[in-house]
Amino acid sequence: MESGTGSITIGEETHSLIPGNIYLVPPMTNHTFFNDGPEPLQTLEIKFRLMDADTACAIRNFPCCLNVKDEPVKSTLRAIRKESFQKLPLSSEVIGFRFQLLLTYLQRCHEGLKSNHTQKSKTVSPEIEKAITHIQEHISEDFSLENLAEIAGFEKNYFLRKFKKQTGCTPMVFIRDARLEKAKELLKFSDMSITQIAFATGFKSIHYFSKVFYENLHVRPLEYRNAKG
Repeated sequence: MESGTGSITIGEETHSLIPGNIYLVPPMTNHTFFNDGPEPLQTLEIKFRLMDADTACAIRNFPCCLNVKDEPVKSTLRAIRKESFQKLPLSSEVIGFRFQLLLTYLQRCHEGLKSNHTQKSKTVSPEIEKAITHIQEHISEDFSLENLAEIAGFEKNYFLRKFKKQTGCTPMVFIRDARLEKAKELLKFSDMSITQIAFATGFKSIHYFSKVFYENLHVRPLEYRNAKG
């Protein structure tokens, strides 16, 4: 995704579109984009014809949504797009090579995610992990204790006690911190406006976003962006 706000349905799963994320659609899987905001939704969609069964299998094993921070992945995607427009001799071969390189980088990102998940799972139960994953994948949406407890499969009060014991904070504090971390990432690595970032991370207004950001990080969002520039 490059700009705007929206979501994508891949098969039976729906994911909020977040700038910088890569969404992988396995072969023969239906997918649909939805524009959820007033501004046009702009995405970069690259389609490949997979002739190798092993490559198709590898893609099916990736998660549908990857939060990719590695510059090699982004630069490889840019190179593929540029090559496709130039129509130079042997373009197909160059694109094929770069696609294999892209798969290698994505595999590395996937392995890193699995490693982080394994470390986290040592202290967080699978039920609480389900709630945490839901929060991280739907960070722009509203959450309630009842909804998160239902996702974890627990009664609300029991879920609240178990979540706090395993994470060291309440679900609402966890959501606030997750939103702030995502906002910091977008301020640093995206060209989104402050208002767009506020709504993309679940804050209902730029004023509330700035207030919470300053109260917790002791710096305004624009000051943080300029300091990281």
